[in-house]
Amino acid sequence: MSATDSKPSSLIPPAVPAARTSEKYRTNSIGTRLSEAELSEVEAAAASAGKKVGEWLRDAALAQARSVPAQNTDPILLAELMAIRTLILNLFAAASKGPLTDESLRKMLAYADSVKQQKADEFLVKLRGKNGSKPSEEVP
Repeated sequence: MSATDSKPSSLIPPAVPAARTSEKYRTNSIGTRLSEAELSEVEAAAASAGKKVGEWLRDAALAQARSVPAQNTDPILLAELMAIRTLILNLFAAASKGPLTDESLRKMLAYADSVKQQKADEFLVKLRGKNGSKPSEEVP
């Protein structure tokens, strides 16, 4: 084929995506040293998330940096306080209706023990909802 038989080139240049001025480029890096065992753990976690190690590490670091610090709430102590609260409220309600029997006291105590963990969990969820943070996975 001769040069005269070829198609003329287009007068309109191909579209080139314009660089966004609002786009933030990642230009900084952070390095760390890991043992072989630690590296294996990180690689396995990244692979299970379907990400490259660098991407997974960036996401993990940013998630940690952006998270609200967990409050030091002892879940066992909170559950016991919720049981006491439930017991006191039920005692006052029952006492206002007349004398209490040993059997009614035992039933109230059993009920308070049966709902204390649920009430503690509900309390924490409500508290963290007001603070705008997510419930911690560490708290049962």
